[in-house]
Amino acid sequence: MLDRAIAAGRLDILQLHKTAPARIAAIAARTGLECWAAVAVRTRTDLDEARGYVGAAGRILYDAKTPPGAALPGGMGLRFDWSLLDGFRHPLPWALSGGLDPINVGEAITRTGASLVDVSSGVERQSGVKDMDKIAAFLQATQR
Repeated sequence: MLDRAIAAGRLDILQLHKTAPARIAAIAARTGLECWAAVAVRTRTDLDEARGYVGAAGRILYDAKTPPGAALPGGMGLRFDWSLLDGFRHPLPWALSGGLDPINVGEAITRTGASLVDVSSGVERQSGVKDMDKIAAFLQATQR
């Protein structure tokens, strides 16, 4: 599946979740694409996982850790406590994800200093269906 998407020539960056650093490094070497490693965060200790991706990933994506037994692996509109990032020395460039929407993304950027944010369910009308008005509102909120 990954190889077909890459072969189609439509990808610039790969965002990889639950993927070991060695696998990310191998994918990046094989494809020539920048790979981002998602780090699932619930506690400050979870942030330490980011250090393992130095030399393998080009960027860390801090995302909310889904609760045990969750029906979905992500896209549930969950966020983590952004204060966990206070004073953390990021080992790589990073982006913020998890529970962001047009209402809270401005606060998230201000609170964390994130220069890059990622959104999915926060701009959906219903599960899997993006809402153009919510996307526009999200983009406007990132500019404030």
